[in-house]
Amino acid sequence: MMSSVFTKTLHEKRFFLIGWTLGFAAIAALLASFYPAMHQDGAIDSLLANMPPAFKGLIGNLGDLSQFDTYIASQLFDIRVPLIAGIMAIILGLGLSVSDEEKGELRTILSLPVSRSKVFIQKWLAMLLIMIMIVIGMAAGIYVVLPFIDIPAEISIEHMALLSGMTLLVMVTFGTIPFAIGLATGKRAAATGVAILTIIGSFILSTFGQAVDWLADFEKLSLLHYFPAVDIVKSGVELSDISVFGVITSVLLVIGIICFRRRDVA
Repeated sequence: MMSSVFTKTLHEKRFFLIGWTLGFAAIAALLASFYPAMHQDGAIDSLLANMPPAFKGLIGNLGDLSQFDTYIASQLFDIRVPLIAGIMAIILGLGLSVSDEEKGELRTILSLPVSRSKVFIQKWLAMLLIMIMIVIGMAAGIYVVLPFIDIPAEISIEHMALLSGMTLLVMVTFGTIPFAIGLATGKRAAATGVAILTIIGSFILSTFGQAVDWLADFEKLSLLHYFPAVDIVKSGVELSDISVFGVITSVLLVIGIICFRRRDVA
């Protein structure tokens, strides 16, 4: 047993952390390296002429591809990374809650002289630190490849910090959903179902809401709606967007810890 639930969790998830950090760094570096292809003669014009309206939500505004900061915001941080990050966060949240309970590890931890509140909080903090390290790795992947791009390409530290910070908020919110529900109920089906419904629903609403009229009316129900990556680069972060993620996460944590303290852990 490690010295605390926090360090024990980090130790157990070390390979998860390394694998996902390298994966996000590779994705970021790969998309950054594609930037010169957008500047080949007629490349953007050709895409504009042949792109069906229904795919606009997947590709974004092609006018944003002319500058590296808006290119990386639209092609990496808009939809793609939040979706992958959400899936990763759900896997991690489930792993730290219902999976540990199903393996009997949670009951073993609770048999030690440590309060349920500390177990809940330290597990969540370990999840948070893992996500922070993954986001740092992703940002590093972009900056590592920049010197090898053969046309001018740069993104300020401020813009990268804002995009990375919002990515972290998305991760934390998606991860807290199965984590809190899992520890509050002990039911994998409930934790998985709500989390998957949230991320798939968010993806559909944000991706196709621009092309399907009746979906546009419900787009604000998507968590991804509150991470307008290109707008963040152009005009900064809206406090209201941060508040949405903060409120959802806080409410889930409060409900989760209250229910976890009262329930019988199998």
